[in-house]
Amino acid sequence: MLHILLLILKIIGILLLCVLGVLVLGIVCALFVPVRYRIEVVRKEGAEEPPVAATVKITWLFHFVNVLVCFAGSLSVRARLMLFTVFRLPKRKRRRGSAKADEPGNGKDSEAGKRRKTEKLPTAREAESGGTGDSTGDERKNEEIRTAEETVSSGVTKGDEKGTAQAVDGETTVEPGKKPAWWEKLRSIPKILRGIFEKIRSIFENIQYTIQNICDKIRSISDTIEYYRGVIEGETFQRSFALCKKELLTIAKSLKPDRFETALVIGTDDPATTGKILAVCGMLYPVFGPQVNVAGDFERKRLEGRVFIKGKLRFFTFVRVAVKIYFNKDIRKLYGLLKKEAV
Repeated sequence: MLHILLLILKIIGILLLCVLGVLVLGIVCALFVPVRYRIEVVRKEGAEEPPVAATVKITWLFHFVNVLVCFAGSLSVRARLMLFTVFRLPKRKRRRGSAKADEPGNGKDSEAGKRRKTEKLPTAREAESGGTGDSTGDERKNEEIRTAEETVSSGVTKGDEKGTAQAVDGETTVEPGKKPAWWEKLRSIPKILRGIFEKIRSIFENIQYTIQNICDKIRSISDTIEYYRGVIEGETFQRSFALCKKELLTIAKSLKPDRFETALVIGTDDPATTGKILAVCGMLYPVFGPQVNVAGDFERKRLEGRVFIKGKLRFFTFVRVAVKIYFNKDIRKLYGLLKKEAV
């Protein structure tokens, strides 16, 4: 019994080791096996030729993953995993049988048409009854509107007859239709002046509060600028900047293509302009080298050529740079200083 249990444990251990080995192998391949890319852009002049034809091909792990993107008047994309196509754009057309099933007049559409034909139209009696119902409804609405107007007018007349003087702030108001006396006007002058002084005081208080807020904001902005200026001039920022600059240069070198070729033919309406363009290209020859070849056409206006780029990328380079920057002490300290946690 014990040897059977040990045999089962042995088999489980072997399976776990196989799964772990496959995972480790997949991670190593993803990090160290390069992703190869190939870009080709061609331009030719002609009635049947597209203005620009571009092809981008990306492969990984001996064409285990293969992506092809083409543009020649229309875009087409194809992605393969080994020999199986997992994505395609545009998609292939369906068969004729499925297309016929989708045509109008088949299936549910024909059934819906039959149902519409079988529906009955309203009879003449129903139409007449509907018309009379609408007329009676309009008469009822007109009667309701008339009764509402009569009640409103009667309420207004009764209110005018029963209008009396009301008390406002301990003072009596004059009955409607009579002008206030001169002593009542004099009695209201202090109240009016008091309201004017209150408004003037509130305006000055608002102005003072606004000026104080503006001064506080200017003071806080100046303090913030002075703080970040000190952070930038500090040694922590200088060391962090040097590290980031070095790692970005490493990434730029890894992105540099292995092969770069350009062959162009340029022609303009004016031969002098064509000669100036060729002169500028000749001045840039020490920078680009023989990989860029530019020829001139002094007879007609023309722009044709071919650009070819080929290279590879490794994800390990990006992972190494990210880990190195993330675990750097100066970067962490600078991040805290920028958030003002170390103040």
